[in-house]
Amino acid sequence: MALELHILGPAFSLPSIDPQCLAAIAYLMRAVPRDRWVLIASSDTALSPTRDLPAIKDGTTTIGGFQNIVDYLDTKSNGQWHLDNQFSDSTDQADITAFSSHLTTHALPLLDLSLYVSSQNYTTTTRPAYTHLIPWPTQYFIPPTRRSLAKIRTEHLGLNSLDMDTVDDEERETRKARNLVPEALRSTNKHRQTVTGLVKQSQGGMRFRLDALVDALCEPLEHLLGDKRYFLYDREPSSLDCLALGYLSLALVPDVPMKWLRERMESRWPGLVAYARSGVEECFGGRVGVEDALLVDRAERIEAGGQLPWRAPELKGAKFAEKVIWNEVLDRVPLFRTTILTSPSNPESESASSQRPSPSSSAALLPTIVTATTALAAVAGYLLYAGFGRESENRRLSDMGEAGAILAGLDFGNPGPETKAEVPVMRGGVPVGLEVDVAVDEKG
Repeated sequence: MALELHILGPAFSLPSIDPQCLAAIAYLMRAVPRDRWVLIASSDTALSPTRDLPAIKDGTTTIGGFQNIVDYLDTKSNGQWHLDNQFSDSTDQADITAFSSHLTTHALPLLDLSLYVSSQNYTTTTRPAYTHLIPWPTQYFIPPTRRSLAKIRTEHLGLNSLDMDTVDDEERETRKARNLVPEALRSTNKHRQTVTGLVKQSQGGMRFRLDALVDALCEPLEHLLGDKRYFLYDREPSSLDCLALGYLSLALVPDVPMKWLRERMESRWPGLVAYARSGVEECFGGRVGVEDALLVDRAERIEAGGQLPWRAPELKGAKFAEKVIWNEVLDRVPLFRTTILTSPSNPESESASSQRPSPSSSAALLPTIVTATTALAAVAGYLLYAGFGRESENRRLSDMGEAGAILAGLDFGNPGPETKAEVPVMRGGVPVGLEVDVAVDEKG
């Protein structure tokens, strides 16, 4: 039975929108025979014990995360599918460990800032890319979740609050209140800016700060690379090369409006840029689109050469939508956070499901459980009522009261591949695709 590598699907002409997924693809392309694995563009993060992709499925065993996948392939093949076993020198092994840590520490925050925290890049490029590669209803959960995590990961840089929609939203919300305060007593913060504004100020101090972050990533890597084909030696790549390709390709390839990351790399670190672009061609075979991941006839593409071993994902139906919505509701209730529904093949799911909260905490959370159950019932009722289709003109969700007013503003349709960008649309007085955060008072 062939190994199944499940990833988040193609975007920006790359085979995945996620750096660790790209790293896993590069690793299997270089380490595992082509007839021993298939590549599946999935959006079911519950497949992975880590609750995130990539994940490799081998029969009833599922492994999540790039480094865990590398270790599993080493064990399964008795070392034959482990790229780093050829480097016996302790210095080489230390370099692989140290520079892999350097990549995840410095490259991930830069991708977070470029693709997610920057409002202009996110709304015009990243978020529309997700609508093409993941099915409904994951479109309403995965992108905002990944953006929230990106904001958390970059908070220590002091740039997270410089973004984005929150500044404009707060300005609109407080404009009337400010007008009621005498001008002499008004408090203004002239230093509050957005990431978009920062990168436009090419001579500003904050743009230099962003450039310094790019240099901190690239300088050690280009020094290690030198004139070699790969980071350690000319002859063979290591797991470090695969991990670097995942992060550097997402820094260079996406055509985003605010190109500060790519521009700094191209102007200051040309050796690293050439290395990354060569790796994209070597491992991924050039441009990759969503249509490549959905093709069924895998044999023809392998015979053509230079293509990834795609296998079409399973069609997602009502049961998948039910599971996604149910998981999202449970994930927001503290009582159930240790009992999230996961794949039955995940060994970690049994240990997690055995955990139970104390009776006192259960009683304290009863109002929250009732609220979550009511919300789930409203969504389920709508799905049955509308038949998973778009609301017709003669149906009046407003008759359902407050819950109906919210549902009337949600677009439950699955955007077609011809959708180019997200255009805000008002329906029932509520923007389509409205993301609603529910505050939970754990004290009850």
